[in-house]
Amino acid sequence: MERDTIVALSTPPGESAIAVVRLSGPQALQIVEKMAPGTEKLPSHRLHRCILRGQDGNAIDEVVLAIMRAPSSYTGEDMVEIFCHGGYQVVTDIISEVTRLGARGAGHGEFTKRAFLNGKMDLSQAEAVADLISAETRLQRIVALEQLEGTLSKRTSSIERRLLDVLALVEVSIDFSEEDVPVYEPEELIGELRKVEGELEELLSMESAGERLKNGIRVTILGPRNAGKSSLYNALLGEERAIVSSIPGTTRDILRERIHIGGFTYFLEDTAGLADTGCEIEAKGISKGKEAARRAEAILFVIDGSERIDRGILEEIDSYRNKKVIIVINKKDLGIRVDLKELQGRFDGMRTVEVSAKTGEGLETLREALFELTAREGLGKVTEGRLVINSRQGNALRKAKEAVNRAVEEIRRGAPSEIVSIEVKQAIDSCGEVTGRSVSEDLLETIFSRFCIGK
Repeated sequence: MERDTIVALSTPPGESAIAVVRLSGPQALQIVEKMAPGTEKLPSHRLHRCILRGQDGNAIDEVVLAIMRAPSSYTGEDMVEIFCHGGYQVVTDIISEVTRLGARGAGHGEFTKRAFLNGKMDLSQAEAVADLISAETRLQRIVALEQLEGTLSKRTSSIERRLLDVLALVEVSIDFSEEDVPVYEPEELIGELRKVEGELEELLSMESAGERLKNGIRVTILGPRNAGKSSLYNALLGEERAIVSSIPGTTRDILRERIHIGGFTYFLEDTAGLADTGCEIEAKGISKGKEAARRAEAILFVIDGSERIDRGILEEIDSYRNKKVIIVINKKDLGIRVDLKELQGRFDGMRTVEVSAKTGEGLETLREALFELTAREGLGKVTEGRLVINSRQGNALRKAKEAVNRAVEEIRRGAPSEIVSIEVKQAIDSCGEVTGRSVSEDLLETIFSRFCIGK
């Protein structure tokens, strides 16, 4: 790890009442001392009011300093956080003077990367920092904070310890291989490995819910012209984002916006109305809408409930039987003329919900139906375990589970202990990828490059 001193703005750029400029590294205290003489001797973990001055001796700003000496800081290094006025020029001048005195601009996530490398947190906790910053719902915040406090780390470390106990027995059998002394019973060892496999499987069962919670759920609004798709889109958002008109084909491109239901983020997509058209632009918009529906996790297929359903629309709905679909019968305020029993009989695997995008009637029922269809099961796993597994962690745990399975098979076929040992070590190393105990520098760069600068 580089031993230089880094600096970055840790609050969003732009005009604000207060901004925070953060320094970390061996020269952090000395640099601030040159801007405000006497501060280097101030006690750690206290707030200190002072005036920062530039090279010419003129005041840059009156600030509050938070001095945190190593190793009792976020990064494990000497740190200073400068709470200054949030004007653009104030922040720019402070950072310019700090860099002139020897610091360099921090990279993405470099403060948290230093915290990880200095043993202040493991890799799963570091990833939780980014999740906490980007949390949009209360549930996302709660789970990210649990991760930051080490929920996943503790579970993974417990698995590693069990695997190390197994490895110890296997390694001892190698040491006594020339003596007629049984070190372990194969079935007992298999039993231990199966328990480990069960724990890994339990963690992996949370991956799907974790990805949904972290990355959101894509939902495409599909349906024929003038069924009220854009009106429904606006109603679910609670604001007018899509143009609503009685003129057919008003929506040409895909509109995307997010809403939150039950602690999960949903990305809604409004699409062009389905129709046979001679307009090349409209036809392209319809094609893009269908493609979006194929990629989406769920579809809200909107029909005009005040009119009879065209056979072509019924066939279109049929084509999405392999998807999660809610048939939204819109324009309830005009009276429902659709034969609901016939519709439900034909599409018995799809739920139908009657709404009025105009009056708002039925919207809450629709939200509940969408949540039930896409996230209810995952919510149970998230709230019960208080942790989520992202795709990187899931891949590592899957590798560990596969290695455990291979170890079991090797024991069953009577393979030498050296072979079993290799598989158990592979499982341990794969668990270590979750916490960062065994991870490449390239992977670290990839992970921390997703962080914001200043964290």
